[in-house]
Amino acid sequence: MRILQVCNKIPYPPKDGGSLAMHQLSESMSRMGHEVKVLAMDTHKQQFDEILWDEAYLKKFRPEKVFMDTRVKALDAILNLFSDKSYHIERFYSQEFENRLEQILKLEKFDIIQLESIYVAAYLPVIRKQSKAKVVLRAHNIEHLIWKRLAEGATNTLKRKYLSLLAERLKVYEDNILKDFDAIAAITPGDASYFRSAGVTAPVVHIPFGIEMKPVRNAPINRNALFFIGAMDWIPNQETIRWILDNLWDKVHALHPEVFFHIAGRKMPRWMAELNRAGIVITGEVPDAEEFMADKSILLAPFFSGGGMRVKFIEAMSQKKTVITTSIGAEGIAGRDGEHFLLAETFPGMMAILDKCLRNPDFTNDIGANARSLVADKYDSKRIAEKLGALYKGL
Repeated sequence: MRILQVCNKIPYPPKDGGSLAMHQLSESMSRMGHEVKVLAMDTHKQQFDEILWDEAYLKKFRPEKVFMDTRVKALDAILNLFSDKSYHIERFYSQEFENRLEQILKLEKFDIIQLESIYVAAYLPVIRKQSKAKVVLRAHNIEHLIWKRLAEGATNTLKRKYLSLLAERLKVYEDNILKDFDAIAAITPGDASYFRSAGVTAPVVHIPFGIEMKPVRNAPINRNALFFIGAMDWIPNQETIRWILDNLWDKVHALHPEVFFHIAGRKMPRWMAELNRAGIVITGEVPDAEEFMADKSILLAPFFSGGGMRVKFIEAMSQKKTVITTSIGAEGIAGRDGEHFLLAETFPGMMAILDKCLRNPDFTNDIGANARSLVADKYDSKRIAEKLGALYKGL
Protein backbone atom coordinates (compact mmCIF):
# COMPACT_ATOMS: atom_id res chain seq x y z
CA MET A 1 0.00 0.00 0.00
CA ARG A 2 1.01 3.61 -0.53
CA ILE A 3 0.53 5.68 2.62
CA LEU A 4 0.77 9.43 3.15
CA GLN A 5 1.46 10.26 6.79
CA VAL A 6 0.44 13.82 7.66
CA CYS A 7 2.04 14.94 10.93
CA ASN A 8 1.46 17.91 13.21
CA LYS A 9 5.17 17.93 14.05
CA ILE A 10 8.34 16.60 12.48
CA PRO A 11 8.60 12.94 13.52
CA TYR A 12 12.31 12.39 12.87
CA PRO A 13 14.61 12.44 14.64
CA PRO A 14 12.19 11.72 17.49
CA LYS A 15 12.63 14.22 20.31
CA ASP A 16 9.50 13.57 22.36
CA GLY A 17 6.81 10.97 22.87
CA GLY A 18 4.59 12.22 20.06
CA SER A 19 7.29 12.26 17.41
CA LEU A 20 8.57 8.88 18.58
CA ALA A 21 5.07 7.38 18.27
CA MET A 22 4.75 8.68 14.71
CA HIS A 23 8.22 7.61 13.61
CA GLN A 24 7.97 4.12 15.11
CA LEU A 25 4.76 3.55 13.18
CA SER A 26 6.12 4.78 9.85
CA GLU A 27 9.26 2.65 10.32
CA SER A 28 7.23 -0.44 11.13
CA MET A 29 4.87 0.04 8.18
CA SER A 30 7.86 0.49 5.88
CA ARG A 31 9.44 -2.74 7.15
CA MET A 32 6.20 -4.52 6.27
CA GLY A 33 6.65 -3.46 2.65
CA HIS A 34 4.34 -0.45 2.52
CA GLU A 35 5.50 2.76 0.85
CA VAL A 36 5.25 5.66 3.30
CA LYS A 37 5.63 9.36 2.51
CA VAL A 38 5.81 11.93 5.33
CA LEU A 39 4.44 15.49 5.22
CA ALA A 40 5.00 17.37 8.47
CA MET A 41 4.43 20.75 10.06
CA ASP A 42 7.67 22.47 11.04
CA THR A 43 6.66 24.53 14.07
CA HIS A 44 8.55 27.06 16.17
CA LYS A 45 8.77 24.48 18.98
CA GLN A 46 11.18 22.29 17.06
CA GLN A 47 13.49 24.79 15.34
CA PHE A 48 14.21 22.02 12.84
CA ASP A 49 17.31 21.79 10.65
CA GLU A 50 17.04 19.62 7.53
CA ILE A 51 20.57 18.34 8.11
CA LEU A 52 19.05 16.10 10.80
CA TRP A 53 17.35 14.07 8.05
CA ASP A 54 19.95 11.49 7.13
CA GLU A 55 20.20 9.93 3.68
CA ALA A 56 18.44 6.71 4.68
CA TYR A 57 15.44 8.60 6.10
CA LEU A 58 15.21 10.83 3.03
CA LYS A 59 15.26 7.85 0.69
CA LYS A 60 12.78 5.76 2.67
CA PHE A 61 10.10 8.35 3.49
CA ARG A 62 10.67 11.26 1.03
CA PRO A 63 9.80 13.68 3.86
CA GLU A 64 8.61 17.22 3.29
CA LYS A 65 8.02 19.98 5.80
CA VAL A 66 6.17 23.27 5.77
CA PHE A 67 6.93 25.89 8.39
CA MET A 68 3.96 26.98 10.48
CA ASP A 69 3.85 29.43 13.36
CA THR A 70 1.57 27.71 15.89
CA ARG A 71 2.41 30.00 18.78
CA VAL A 72 -0.43 31.39 20.89
CA LYS A 73 -0.85 35.05 19.95
CA ALA A 74 -2.74 37.39 22.26
CA LEU A 75 -4.63 39.26 19.52
CA ASP A 76 -5.65 36.07 17.70
CA ALA A 77 -6.78 34.49 20.97
CA ILE A 78 -8.89 37.54 21.84
CA LEU A 79 -10.48 37.72 18.39
CA ASN A 80 -11.23 34.01 18.55
CA LEU A 81 -13.39 34.63 21.62
CA PHE A 82 -15.90 36.38 19.36
CA SER A 83 -16.30 33.31 17.17
CA ASP A 84 -17.47 29.77 17.83
CA LYS A 85 -14.32 28.14 16.42
CA SER A 86 -11.67 26.16 18.25
CA TYR A 87 -8.55 28.27 18.68
CA HIS A 88 -6.46 25.09 18.92
CA ILE A 89 -7.53 23.98 15.45
CA GLU A 90 -7.12 27.46 13.96
CA ARG A 91 -3.49 27.57 15.15
CA PHE A 92 -2.67 24.46 13.11
CA TYR A 93 -4.15 25.67 9.84
CA SER A 94 -2.12 27.45 7.16
CA GLN A 95 -2.84 28.08 3.51
CA GLU A 96 0.75 27.22 2.63
CA PHE A 97 0.49 23.78 4.21
CA GLU A 98 -2.83 23.13 2.48
CA ASN A 99 -1.37 24.19 -0.86
CA ARG A 100 1.56 21.80 -0.54
CA LEU A 101 -0.72 18.96 0.52
CA GLU A 102 -2.95 19.65 -2.49
CA GLN A 103 0.07 19.60 -4.83
CA ILE A 104 1.23 16.25 -3.46
CA LEU A 105 -2.23 14.74 -3.88
CA LYS A 106 -2.40 15.95 -7.50
CA LEU A 107 0.99 14.41 -8.27
CA GLU A 108 0.68 11.10 -6.40
CA LYS A 109 -1.97 8.51 -5.64
CA PHE A 110 -2.25 7.00 -2.18
CA ASP A 111 -4.25 4.11 -0.77
CA ILE A 112 -4.27 5.46 2.78
CA ILE A 113 -3.81 8.96 4.21
CA GLN A 114 -3.02 8.81 7.90
CA LEU A 115 -3.65 12.01 9.86
CA GLU A 116 -1.60 12.19 13.04
CA SER A 117 -3.88 13.84 15.64
CA ILE A 118 -7.03 15.91 15.38
CA TYR A 119 -4.90 19.02 14.80
CA VAL A 120 -4.41 18.13 11.12
CA ALA A 121 -8.08 17.30 10.56
CA ALA A 122 -8.67 20.79 9.16
CA TYR A 123 -7.11 19.52 5.92
CA LEU A 124 -9.71 16.81 5.44
CA PRO A 125 -11.76 18.82 2.89
CA VAL A 126 -8.82 19.28 0.50
CA ILE A 127 -7.91 15.60 0.89
CA ARG A 128 -11.45 14.53 -0.04
CA LYS A 129 -11.41 16.90 -3.00
CA GLN A 130 -8.09 15.69 -4.42
CA SER A 131 -7.87 12.02 -3.42
CA LYS A 132 -9.90 8.83 -3.29
CA ALA A 133 -7.67 7.40 -0.56
CA LYS A 134 -9.15 6.15 2.69
CA VAL A 135 -8.45 8.66 5.47
CA VAL A 136 -7.59 7.39 8.94
CA LEU A 137 -7.24 9.45 12.10
CA ARG A 138 -4.40 8.27 14.31
CA ALA A 139 -5.74 9.63 17.60
CA HIS A 140 -2.90 10.10 20.08
CA ASN A 141 -5.29 11.57 22.67
CA ILE A 142 -8.80 12.76 23.22
CA GLU A 143 -7.47 16.28 22.87
CA HIS A 144 -10.28 18.20 24.54
CA LEU A 145 -9.93 16.02 27.65
CA ILE A 146 -6.37 17.29 28.18
CA TRP A 147 -7.59 20.87 28.27
CA LYS A 148 -10.57 19.99 30.41
CA ARG A 149 -8.26 18.49 33.03
CA LEU A 150 -5.98 21.52 32.87
CA ALA A 151 -9.03 23.73 33.45
CA GLU A 152 -10.11 21.66 36.44
CA GLY A 153 -6.65 22.00 37.96
CA ALA A 154 -6.37 25.77 37.43
CA THR A 155 -6.53 27.83 40.63
CA ASN A 156 -7.08 31.17 38.89
CA THR A 157 -10.80 31.65 38.15
CA LEU A 158 -10.30 33.56 34.90
CA LYS A 159 -7.78 31.03 33.63
CA ARG A 160 -10.09 28.15 34.57
CA LYS A 161 -12.99 29.70 32.64
CA TYR A 162 -10.84 30.36 29.58
CA LEU A 163 -9.38 26.85 29.53
CA SER A 164 -12.88 25.42 29.98
CA LEU A 165 -14.07 27.42 26.95
CA LEU A 166 -11.14 26.12 24.87
CA ALA A 167 -11.87 22.56 25.96
CA GLU A 168 -15.57 22.80 25.13
CA ARG A 169 -14.97 24.26 21.67
CA LEU A 170 -12.37 21.62 20.94
CA LYS A 171 -14.82 18.93 22.07
CA VAL A 172 -17.49 20.22 19.70
CA TYR A 173 -14.98 20.20 16.84
CA GLU A 174 -13.74 16.70 17.68
CA ASP A 175 -17.23 15.24 17.95
CA ASN A 176 -18.28 16.79 14.62
CA ILE A 177 -15.21 15.83 12.59
CA LEU A 178 -14.91 12.23 13.81
CA LYS A 179 -17.73 11.03 11.57
CA ASP A 180 -15.86 12.19 8.46
CA PHE A 181 -13.02 9.66 8.76
CA ASP A 182 -12.99 6.21 7.18
CA ALA A 183 -11.49 4.75 10.37
CA ILE A 184 -10.01 5.82 13.68
CA ALA A 185 -6.94 4.21 15.25
CA ALA A 186 -7.01 5.09 18.94
CA ILE A 187 -3.92 4.78 21.08
CA THR A 188 -5.77 3.63 24.23
CA PRO A 189 -8.82 1.39 24.83
CA GLY A 190 -10.51 4.22 26.73
CA ASP A 191 -10.09 6.59 23.81
CA ALA A 192 -11.53 3.98 21.44
CA SER A 193 -14.58 3.60 23.71
CA TYR A 194 -15.07 7.37 23.78
CA PHE A 195 -15.00 7.62 19.99
CA ARG A 196 -17.58 4.86 19.67
CA SER A 197 -19.80 6.56 22.26
CA ALA A 198 -19.50 9.81 20.29
CA GLY A 199 -21.43 8.16 17.46
CA VAL A 200 -18.59 7.12 15.15
CA THR A 201 -19.90 4.43 12.81
CA ALA A 202 -16.63 3.87 10.91
CA PRO A 203 -14.21 1.24 12.26
CA VAL A 204 -12.59 2.28 15.55
CA VAL A 205 -9.67 0.13 16.66
CA HIS A 206 -7.30 0.25 19.59
CA ILE A 207 -3.75 0.39 18.24
CA PRO A 208 -1.32 1.45 20.97
CA PHE A 209 2.15 2.93 20.71
CA GLY A 210 4.70 0.35 19.67
CA ILE A 211 8.38 0.14 20.49
CA GLU A 212 11.27 -1.79 19.01
CA MET A 213 12.48 -4.04 21.81
CA LYS A 214 16.18 -3.53 22.45
CA PRO A 215 18.54 -5.16 24.95
CA VAL A 216 18.57 -3.52 28.37
CA ARG A 217 21.43 -1.02 28.56
CA ASN A 218 24.35 -2.50 30.43
CA ALA A 219 25.06 0.09 33.13
CA PRO A 220 25.57 -0.06 36.91
CA ILE A 221 22.24 0.92 38.49
CA ASN A 222 22.17 3.70 41.08
CA ARG A 223 19.27 2.70 43.34
CA ASN A 224 19.17 6.23 44.74
CA ALA A 225 18.57 7.88 41.36
CA LEU A 226 14.99 8.89 40.52
CA PHE A 227 14.25 10.51 37.19
CA PHE A 228 11.74 12.24 34.94
CA ILE A 229 12.06 12.84 31.20
CA GLY A 230 9.69 14.62 28.85
CA ALA A 231 9.17 17.66 26.63
CA MET A 232 8.94 20.56 29.03
CA ASP A 233 6.91 22.78 26.74
CA TRP A 234 3.96 20.44 27.36
CA ILE A 235 1.91 21.83 30.25
CA PRO A 236 1.06 18.47 31.93
CA ASN A 237 4.80 17.71 32.21
CA GLN A 238 5.42 21.06 33.89
CA GLU A 239 2.50 20.43 36.25
CA THR A 240 3.99 17.08 37.23
CA ILE A 241 7.35 18.63 38.15
CA ARG A 242 5.67 21.44 40.10
CA TRP A 243 3.61 18.93 42.09
CA ILE A 244 6.71 16.92 42.99
CA LEU A 245 8.60 20.05 44.06
CA ASP A 246 5.70 21.61 45.98
CA ASN A 247 4.32 18.52 47.70
CA LEU A 248 6.80 15.67 47.73
CA TRP A 249 10.44 16.37 47.25
CA ASP A 250 11.49 18.05 50.51
CA LYS A 251 9.93 15.22 52.54
CA VAL A 252 11.58 12.55 50.37
CA HIS A 253 14.98 14.21 50.58
CA ALA A 254 14.72 14.67 54.36
CA LEU A 255 13.95 10.97 54.80
CA HIS A 256 16.44 9.80 52.15
CA PRO A 257 19.18 12.45 51.79
CA GLU A 258 21.18 10.08 49.61
CA VAL A 259 18.50 10.18 46.87
CA PHE A 260 18.68 12.47 43.84
CA PHE A 261 15.96 13.39 41.33
CA HIS A 262 17.22 13.87 37.76
CA ILE A 263 15.05 15.92 35.39
CA ALA A 264 15.63 15.83 31.63
CA GLY A 265 13.71 17.29 28.73
CA ARG A 266 13.81 19.77 25.90
CA LYS A 267 12.42 23.31 26.01
CA MET A 268 12.75 23.75 29.79
CA PRO A 269 11.18 26.96 31.09
CA ARG A 270 13.55 29.29 32.91
CA TRP A 271 12.12 28.53 36.35
CA MET A 272 13.01 24.88 35.86
CA ALA A 273 16.36 25.30 34.12
CA GLU A 274 17.58 27.61 36.91
CA LEU A 275 16.20 25.48 39.74
CA ASN A 276 18.49 25.21 42.76
CA ARG A 277 17.12 22.66 45.23
CA ALA A 278 18.94 20.08 47.33
CA GLY A 279 18.91 16.70 45.61
CA ILE A 280 17.56 18.02 42.30
CA VAL A 281 19.69 17.57 39.16
CA ILE A 282 18.59 19.49 36.05
CA THR A 283 19.98 17.85 32.92
CA GLY A 284 18.01 19.56 30.17
CA GLU A 285 17.70 18.05 26.70
CA VAL A 286 19.50 14.74 26.23
CA PRO A 287 20.55 13.20 22.89
CA ASP A 288 19.62 9.66 23.94
CA ALA A 289 16.73 9.00 26.33
CA GLU A 290 17.71 5.38 26.97
CA GLU A 291 21.26 6.40 27.84
CA PHE A 292 19.90 8.96 30.31
CA MET A 293 17.70 6.30 31.93
CA ALA A 294 20.34 3.56 31.92
CA ASP A 295 21.88 4.02 35.38
CA LYS A 296 18.68 5.13 37.12
CA SER A 297 16.06 2.93 38.74
CA ILE A 298 12.74 4.76 39.21
CA LEU A 299 10.71 6.99 36.89
CA LEU A 300 8.73 9.31 39.17
CA ALA A 301 5.84 10.91 37.26
CA PRO A 302 2.57 11.70 39.09
CA PHE A 303 0.29 13.12 36.36
CA PHE A 304 -2.93 14.95 37.18
CA SER A 305 -3.75 16.17 33.66
CA GLY A 306 -3.03 15.15 30.10
CA GLY A 307 -4.38 12.15 28.26
CA GLY A 308 -3.55 9.34 25.89
CA MET A 309 -0.58 7.08 26.50
CA ARG A 310 2.80 8.07 27.98
CA VAL A 311 5.34 6.98 25.43
CA LYS A 312 8.25 7.65 27.79
CA PHE A 313 6.69 5.22 30.28
CA ILE A 314 6.79 2.44 27.69
CA GLU A 315 10.40 3.32 26.86
CA ALA A 316 11.35 3.22 30.53
CA MET A 317 9.46 -0.01 31.20
CA SER A 318 11.20 -1.67 28.24
CA GLN A 319 14.47 -0.91 30.02
CA LYS A 320 13.27 -2.48 33.30
CA LYS A 321 12.64 0.83 35.07
CA THR A 322 10.04 1.05 37.82
CA VAL A 323 7.34 3.61 36.98
CA ILE A 324 5.59 5.39 39.86
CA THR A 325 2.63 7.42 38.64
CA THR A 326 -1.10 8.12 39.06
CA SER A 327 -4.11 6.51 37.41
CA ILE A 328 -4.14 9.34 34.83
CA GLY A 329 -0.46 8.71 34.11
CA ALA A 330 -1.05 4.99 33.58
CA GLU A 331 -3.99 5.46 31.21
CA GLY A 332 -3.76 3.20 28.20
CA ILE A 333 -1.10 0.89 29.61
CA ALA A 334 -2.38 -2.68 29.84
CA GLY A 335 -0.69 -3.49 33.12
CA ARG A 336 -1.60 -3.93 36.77
CA ASP A 337 -0.79 -1.72 39.73
CA GLY A 338 1.69 -3.46 42.01
CA GLU A 339 2.90 -5.79 39.26
CA HIS A 340 3.92 -3.73 36.21
CA PHE A 341 3.91 -0.21 37.68
CA LEU A 342 3.00 1.51 40.95
CA LEU A 343 0.10 3.93 41.45
CA ALA A 344 -0.72 6.57 44.03
CA GLU A 345 -3.10 9.52 43.85
CA THR A 346 -2.10 11.49 46.96
CA PHE A 347 1.03 12.68 48.73
CA PRO A 348 0.83 10.03 51.54
CA GLY A 349 0.37 7.26 49.00
CA MET A 350 3.19 8.48 46.78
CA MET A 351 5.46 8.88 49.78
CA ALA A 352 4.73 5.36 51.01
CA ILE A 353 5.45 3.79 47.61
CA LEU A 354 8.69 5.71 47.18
CA ASP A 355 9.86 4.77 50.65
CA LYS A 356 9.12 1.10 49.98
CA CYS A 357 11.02 1.14 46.68
CA LEU A 358 14.04 2.91 48.15
CA ARG A 359 14.25 0.52 51.09
CA ASN A 360 13.59 -2.63 49.08
CA PRO A 361 15.63 -2.87 45.84
CA ASP A 362 14.45 -6.44 45.20
CA PHE A 363 10.85 -5.22 45.06
CA THR A 364 11.85 -2.48 42.59
CA ASN A 365 13.75 -5.02 40.47
CA ASP A 366 10.69 -7.28 40.26
CA ILE A 367 8.43 -4.42 39.11
CA GLY A 368 10.97 -3.44 36.45
CA ALA A 369 11.34 -7.01 35.17
CA ASN A 370 7.55 -7.42 34.98
CA ALA A 371 7.32 -4.11 33.14
CA ARG A 372 9.73 -5.22 30.42
CA SER A 373 7.83 -8.48 29.94
CA LEU A 374 4.58 -6.53 29.55
CA VAL A 375 6.07 -4.23 26.91
CA ALA A 376 7.48 -7.18 24.95
CA ASP A 377 4.07 -8.88 25.01
CA LYS A 378 1.78 -5.91 24.33
CA TYR A 379 3.78 -3.11 22.70
CA ASP A 380 6.20 -4.66 20.25
CA SER A 381 6.19 -2.37 17.19
CA LYS A 382 5.99 -5.23 14.69
CA ARG A 383 2.73 -6.51 16.19
CA ILE A 384 1.29 -3.01 16.31
CA ALA A 385 2.13 -2.39 12.64
CA GLU A 386 0.58 -5.72 11.64
CA LYS A 387 -2.65 -4.74 13.37
CA LEU A 388 -2.70 -1.35 11.65
CA GLY A 389 -1.86 -3.00 8.31
CA ALA A 390 -4.84 -5.34 8.76
CA LEU A 391 -7.11 -2.31 9.34
CA TYR A 392 -5.82 -0.66 6.18
CA LYS A 393 -6.21 -3.80 4.13
CA GLY A 394 -9.80 -4.08 5.32
CA LEU A 395 -10.51 -0.52 4.26
